[in-house]
Amino acid sequence: MTRNPPLPNCNQILSIGTDRERLLCAQASVQSGSAQALVAAIEMVEPWQESHPEYEEASRLMNRWAKALLPELERMVQRGEVTRAIALARRIPRRVDVYPRFKSAIATWDKEWSAGKEIESTVEQKIAAQNWSGARRDLQRLKVMNSNYWVLTRYGQLEARIDREEDGRRLLEKARTLVAQSEKTGNLDKLGEALAIIEAINLETAAWKEAKPDINQWAERALQYSFQKWEEEDIEAAIKIVQRVPPDLAVTTEAKDLLHFGHAQRLASNQGDRLAPTYGQIYNLLEAIQAVQRISTTSPFYLEAQDSAAKWQQKLDDIVKLHSANALAEIGRKATYRMAIAKAEQITQERPQRIQAQTLVSHWEKEIQRIEDRPILDAAVQIATKGDKDNLRQAIAQAQKVEQGRALRIEGQTYIAEWQDRIEIIEDQPLMDQAQKLADSGKLKAAIAQAKKVKEGRALYDTAQAAVSEWTTEIEIIEDRPILTRAENLAAIGHFSAAIEEAYQIAPGRALYSEARSSIAIWEDERAYIWSLEEPAEEYDDDYSEDSYYEEDSYYDDGYYDDDSW
Repeated sequence: MTRNPPLPNCNQILSIGTDRERLLCAQASVQSGSAQALVAAIEMVEPWQESHPEYEEASRLMNRWAKALLPELERMVQRGEVTRAIALARRIPRRVDVYPRFKSAIATWDKEWSAGKEIESTVEQKIAAQNWSGARRDLQRLKVMNSNYWVLTRYGQLEARIDREEDGRRLLEKARTLVAQSEKTGNLDKLGEALAIIEAINLETAAWKEAKPDINQWAERALQYSFQKWEEEDIEAAIKIVQRVPPDLAVTTEAKDLLHFGHAQRLASNQGDRLAPTYGQIYNLLEAIQAVQRISTTSPFYLEAQDSAAKWQQKLDDIVKLHSANALAEIGRKATYRMAIAKAEQITQERPQRIQAQTLVSHWEKEIQRIEDRPILDAAVQIATKGDKDNLRQAIAQAQKVEQGRALRIEGQTYIAEWQDRIEIIEDQPLMDQAQKLADSGKLKAAIAQAKKVKEGRALYDTAQAAVSEWTTEIEIIEDRPILTRAENLAAIGHFSAAIEEAYQIAPGRALYSEARSSIAIWEDERAYIWSLEEPAEEYDDDYSEDSYYEEDSYYDDGYYDDDSW
């Protein structure tokens, strides 16, 4: 009695359900939250008139569903589903409370969609005209749109399209330039380069569609050139040029055979940049062998292809063996390294992968040495962590057990150098501390003498030399500042010659030398200016000079400029 009645079968409610059941089904359907379900629920109850017993409840629910529908439609617009969103919005009846909002939204969505399509069309036109800067400039107009579809999705798609088309056009022009050079000089290698460049053009671009007829002609010429080189028994040149031709451009059986052979050569020679063999190398060799096996026995390339296939098979056998050996080595134990070495050494001197095998053997031997010597260095590091001189010396002695030529020798020597520096710092730091105390108390010369006890080559030598330089500078400033001050005082009262003579006492290389030279230059200029003003007076008194003026000046008579007074 207290339980809710079961829901009706909503799949059949339109044909047999009561209005109450219809309302229940509408309420159940909107639980999904989809725009389609919300519109369908509204349309299910919208025909009921005011006289209907469920009218009030239906109206309340319709208004709620309509309000929930708007953000769903907005999300559809943001995804670019504008046409569908507008179609659903137009199915909302006028009597819902938010109908004006739907009407306004439809107008907004339609206007923005039209504006976006107009910008899109303009961008497309400029792409077609190869006006890349103009296309990018117009594309920026999408950034001010309100829909994520235009601002993010379509903007990114069109930007990528511009880049593809511009790159395709640039590559096509570069290829055409190379082909023109080939025609002019007869250097068909340029033709091969052009075909290689063409391969990078995106197949969806207008540049590719435009280039396709040219490419077919270029490929045919390249194949003819390759045939010619083959007939001249210049097989290397023939293979080199045919490798530039895209595989789908061969038309004759012989051309296809030559292409198979050329591309098989490329696969077989693609070794990658890893020391150890990879599944990719194995796969490439298998593909190369299978490619040449497709060449018929009647082909002019058959014998050469079979010869290459035999070599590739040997190479494949070696790489498979090395791959197996490397799998053992990757376990990382001395025993498995030795097993890997034994397996790799089965590849004898005349085998194609002998150098790779020897390189791997050398690498694995170094790994064994690392396993053997790592405990020695770990013990040395542990001893050194105690930090005093005796322990550091013990650590150095321990690290020196790693012999020259071993894999960890360089690492051991690095530790030894570090610990030797630490010993020297422990020994010399008291000298520097004492020197700093002397400097702090104003005994700069004594501080310099103390710091100079740190010998060249020691860990603190550079620090000591920097301190000596700093304190030497301080001493020079203390000694020379009075000289420069006296010179400045002389200049201040107009005795420029005396000031200059005084400042010249500061020797080159001294801390205040540059400052003194700068002041001297200023005073010389000022003295020259004064002399220029006094030049007319020379016709009345030929004996007049600034020096005689100074000799008669009471400045000298008063004994002001007296070295003893300093």
